[in-house]
Amino acid sequence: MAASLIKIIGFTLLVIESLIGIVANGFIVLMNYIDWFKSRKLSPADLIQTCLGLSRLAFQAVVLLDVTLYSFSLSTHILNYLNRVNSVVWVFTNTANVWFATWLSVFYFAKISIFSHPVFLQVKQRISGLVPRLLLGSVFFSAIKTITLVTAWSDGLSTFNFNSSHLSTNGSEIKRFDFCRYLDIVANASNVIPLLIFLSSSILLITSLWKHTRRLQRNGTGVRDLNTQVHLTAIKALASFSVLYLSSYLAFVAQAILILNNMDHTWPMMLTDNVIAAYPSGHAVILILINPKLKQTWVRMLHHLQCCLIPKDLP
Repeated sequence: MAASLIKIIGFTLLVIESLIGIVANGFIVLMNYIDWFKSRKLSPADLIQTCLGLSRLAFQAVVLLDVTLYSFSLSTHILNYLNRVNSVVWVFTNTANVWFATWLSVFYFAKISIFSHPVFLQVKQRISGLVPRLLLGSVFFSAIKTITLVTAWSDGLSTFNFNSSHLSTNGSEIKRFDFCRYLDIVANASNVIPLLIFLSSSILLITSLWKHTRRLQRNGTGVRDLNTQVHLTAIKALASFSVLYLSSYLAFVAQAILILNNMDHTWPMMLTDNVIAAYPSGHAVILILINPKLKQTWVRMLHHLQCCLIPKDLP
């Protein structure tokens, strides 16, 4: 009874988190589209955020669809087909949004940090022009990874189906299920690369802030100059993002452990699903709050919505 209640609560929270993420990411994409429509150009940071928002919209729509599929009594054939489609979209969007978020942290690091190393100065000068290439490279890598995994998944299932005559039906299903589970683990393992890139850029940005504040103190200048404020804003974004990012990655690792121990239909699995869903939703909200233009538009929209919902004649 307690486990069922936890699952219901977890499912409800998962739906709420996904809806918040869809609204927040949709808002970011819409505002950037309006800016592009007016000026016919986007800044590199806005371009990254737009790609990030689009990938997360698709990712969270898949998550929301996946968790609701099991609420309906669908035939096994339809459910298997939808799961295959969801798996393809999930692998692609998850890989893309992780890389987009990583490039956003790298962009913050390159534009804000004040290192004097020649290599860093070259990166600082070229990062704006490199952003479209990095984004296209991320899309290409995500597509290749998805195609590779889907091909391996299909070939593996075909092999198991071919050898099913030598196995009992139950044994064949178990082997097929184990293969799909291991493939999901492999799909998540490659995310350690952007994780390391993100952590490196965050640590270097914090180091840059520390050097900048020490220089100000030696010169007898206050530590609240504009450059310091920019550093602090970026670090707040990266620090909050790192908590969500690491929590999400650890949740993926926990899911792999649960899957390997045949515990993927228990309430801890639902808990890890909620942690993973909180990452794209929470980061989108943070991006809105640290961006003055997005924040002001968001507040005005909420105020307008409140005025429309509450009659003016009420006290």
